[in-house]
Amino acid sequence: MPPSQHGGARPGAGRKPGGPFGEQTQQIRVPLSQVETVVAFLDAYRQDTTAEHPQPVAIAPDLNLVAFVSRVPCGFPSPAQDYEEHLDLGAEMVIPGHEASTFILQVRGWSMHGAGIFDGDRVVVDRALHPIRGDVVVAIVNNDLTIKTLGEEDGKPVLIPENSHFPKITFDEGDELVVWGVVTHCLKSFKRGRR
Repeated sequence: MPPSQHGGARPGAGRKPGGPFGEQTQQIRVPLSQVETVVAFLDAYRQDTTAEHPQPVAIAPDLNLVAFVSRVPCGFPSPAQDYEEHLDLGAEMVIPGHEASTFILQVRGWSMHGAGIFDGDRVVVDRALHPIRGDVVVAIVNNDLTIKTLGEEDGKPVLIPENSHFPKITFDEGDELVVWGVVTHCLKSFKRGRR
């Protein structure tokens, strides 16, 4: 009887290293009741960061808060401590003369979490600033607004995510990169029930 042509190891057969993730994987155990939650979290964590709904910044007159001079290491400042008279939030967030070119955008996705920009945050974007390498920018790529760090490779611009699960965005000859604006601040809210 001739040897069987079926079964056994074949070159190139089996699972590919890294699978769809492009890296080594490890098996973990998850309670059955939590599988859907874990899968949804991993899916959301791999969503690219986009910017939505640009809104002009409205500068409220006399929006001043008391600013304490001394640093507070996760405590509450003593009323006896010295403090500056007031801190003008408008002046802190908007460069004088750039009021008409400053916008706030809502962030969606997780590709910039390494820069401290998370899903649901709002970013202040100044369109009058000239972007330089290392700036976090809002760029138009394929008609979508995305947020990435502006870099350069081989003399060409590249958009760099701050999450290792996302690839760099490179541009070939003829591709056009439009930097919509430079991110100057990230606004976070810790108030319960805000989102």
